[in-house]
Amino acid sequence: MRDTYWMRHAACRDVDPEIFFPIGSAPTRSQLALARHVCARCPVSALCLNYALDTGQTAGVWAGTTEQERRALREAVP
Repeated sequence: MRDTYWMRHAACRDVDPEIFFPIGSAPTRSQLALARHVCARCPVSALCLNYALDTGQTAGVWAGTTEQERRALREAVP
């Protein structure tokens, strides 16, 4: 089982999840800006990004990164 203790400390814990996982589409510019604002003040954003990359999260905003940005990060690692 993957250690997810850090999720209890995430700044997004009490934020509407639709900001990070919009229904039926990619996030709008305003949703992405709001998500990144939340992530910028998050004390566990590095752990969040590691989790998203390690588990292959392909949907939503994780640690302020979009699906395309995470894909680029995964492709950049040999």
